[in-house]
Amino acid sequence: MNQYNVKDKNIPLPDYDLMWTAIEKEAYQRQINLQPSQNIPRHRAKVVPISIVFSCILLVAIPVYASVTMNWDEIGGRSVTNALKNGIGQQYDLQASSSGVTMNLNGVVTDGEKMKMLISLDTKTDLSQYIGIATEKNTMTSESGSEAKVYGNLEYDPVSKKLLGVYETPDTLKDDKKDYKFEAQNLIFLRNRDIPLESNPQAGDTIVTGSTQYPTLHIESVRQASNQTIIRYRVAASPADLGRGTPQLVINAGGQVKEAVPTIMPSEGSDLFIEQVFDMTEPDWKDASLHFSYIEEAKRISGSWKFDFKADGKKASEAMYTKKLHTSPEVQKKTGITFDQLVITPLVIQILINEEESLKKGIVHYKTAQLVIGDKTIAGDRVLKGDHPESYQHLFEFESSEWYKDWSDVPMKLKLKDAVIEKRDTSKNWITLNKPKKEKQFAKLNVDGFDIQFTYYIEGENLIVESHSESPRFKGVNQTTVRINGKEIVPEITPKGMVSTGVNIDSYKGIPFDEKIELNPGIYKYSDPSRNEEVKL
Repeated sequence: MNQYNVKDKNIPLPDYDLMWTAIEKEAYQRQINLQPSQNIPRHRAKVVPISIVFSCILLVAIPVYASVTMNWDEIGGRSVTNALKNGIGQQYDLQASSSGVTMNLNGVVTDGEKMKMLISLDTKTDLSQYIGIATEKNTMTSESGSEAKVYGNLEYDPVSKKLLGVYETPDTLKDDKKDYKFEAQNLIFLRNRDIPLESNPQAGDTIVTGSTQYPTLHIESVRQASNQTIIRYRVAASPADLGRGTPQLVINAGGQVKEAVPTIMPSEGSDLFIEQVFDMTEPDWKDASLHFSYIEEAKRISGSWKFDFKADGKKASEAMYTKKLHTSPEVQKKTGITFDQLVITPLVIQILINEEESLKKGIVHYKTAQLVIGDKTIAGDRVLKGDHPESYQHLFEFESSEWYKDWSDVPMKLKLKDAVIEKRDTSKNWITLNKPKKEKQFAKLNVDGFDIQFTYYIEGENLIVESHSESPRFKGVNQTTVRINGKEIVPEITPKGMVSTGVNIDSYKGIPFDEKIELNPGIYKYSDPSRNEEVKL
């Protein structure tokens, strides 16, 4: 592995942060067992200096936004095209050509927080053999000379036969007029790499992949629980990789491909420490064929595409709409949320909220948020806004499917569904354990109407506590707590994957086994449909 790191030391490195936006879309598709269309691209890299010839042509802007024949809506550009159709932002017909590829800047919209750009791109390259394409490095330079990174992804539009992209950078325009320079460098073409491995790896095995990107896998552990197989392994990687190639194990069992979300956990050094949870029994695992899969750079077109443009934020700032929201005591008690303000910008609809966070009472997390506007229902996300944890603003954010000149009389309703309660109450819910020993012992506790089963035993010098529940509404224990002579003790912090196995395993170090040991479920979660709520805004 040292040879691998030294060898790559002198290779110019790409801007992996900018490439991540595109790669994570491919990673998400693979995680949910969807096969990405051959027509839908993304990205990757390695910078090579090259002299570049480019041209940029500015055409006369059209006063009314023309019909959008390119489908930016499908890649997150609906709000941008809506704003442009309504005269908010600027449309352009700017072209830049380099290395036989023509890039177009079609429109720009700002909203006080973000500047979003519509990009289209023509290339003669056959795209069917790639899972993704992206520009490697994107920068925005303001007239003052300050630079900012620009993030974006490209996808193939079969109607226009172009690559379309929605690129984003912080809004430094506000309600002013400014000149900007946008530059994109190098087109990166990505493909999947699949390497068959020996089946049935055991803990301690080291597998040589033959790949220079990820040369070895070291199996840390393989265990079965509740008809699942949990495997943890380390992947040798360069310090700059950071998991950008989405390395993961894929199982071929009975002619079917089985995937599992790879969680990259904390690790010292450049190795990637990964956990995957496969829905497979032990016999199925032993009969399966194991493959190692990741995304690699297949091709690059070295080039530079530059655009000089003028932007005006006046109309965008005038289109902003805000409304103070009020929360009834009943809704606040039920949801734990105080609704603060409705903010409608040319790009998003935001519902700013404040939360009463008390683990003892239970924190309500809503997995589904929908905004009903007239007869349309829009799915949204719970997000945080701000630069530092102490100043984070919690909010629900939605991309509007329609733009209204006047939002003051538009009926709107927020639907909050799939409520999950997160709790920790050490004022009650304690159970006394028998003296721990190497053999497993069992205990049970009823908490909030759920039976939680505990298995505890000594492993080495540590107390191990396993927790699970058979109730379908119970979402698992996150971290138990023990009490000795009135003092509460939490387990050692150990990395845990993002996919629940249904069984939580905690390890306590330095426990005096001759003392009275009490156990509390600590932090646990359960679903509560009675907390679902609809709020008129």
